[in-house]
Amino acid sequence: MEDAVAAPAAAQSTGTAWRSKLFWVAAALILVVDLWSKQRVFDWLGVDPSKYSTMQEFWNQAPREKKFIAGTWLRFVTMLNPGMMWGAFQDHPALLRVLRPAAVLVIFFLLSSLPARQWGSRLALGAILGGALGNIWDSFRYLGVRDFIEVHLDGVPLCQPFPSFNVADAAICVGVAVLALGMMRSGKHDAATPKAS
Repeated sequence: MEDAVAAPAAAQSTGTAWRSKLFWVAAALILVVDLWSKQRVFDWLGVDPSKYSTMQEFWNQAPREKKFIAGTWLRFVTMLNPGMMWGAFQDHPALLRVLRPAAVLVIFFLLSSLPARQWGSRLALGAILGGALGNIWDSFRYLGVRDFIEVHLDGVPLCQPFPSFNVADAAICVGVAVLALGMMRSGKHDAATPKAS
């Protein structure tokens, strides 16, 4: 009898997660901010990535001007990344055209199994989805993903400078971290909860 009651409750919880406004608003917000910021910065620095037909042409002809935003540690640049974050898989663009959409399917799979009460995880998944869609748009529209944020911290390993990134990359990284923390906390809570015999 208890199983019969629990099943509809679980289905309702999952359905609520799918209908979560928090998830969809986070995804839409990150997507809009990511695409807007890329376009704004590239226009500001006078680079139109759509005019180049090869990466070699982009490297040889695109302006390399940098704009300092906060002292010398934060600046805007114009980079095209044919790979994933930090240039991973840049030699396999065809593979990335499959992996990126597959990652979106994984996001929806995780959402479908997520209890509706975990609002932090829903927010994180929305941020990851928005970031993924922003980078997918770039990968199909241009030779690579537009990166423009560069952090340079003297004396800090990996930050001299840190590989350029964009709003989508930041949202994905933060979203994955929040999701991982949520799963860890949920696992500890489940382990601490005594199971009924």
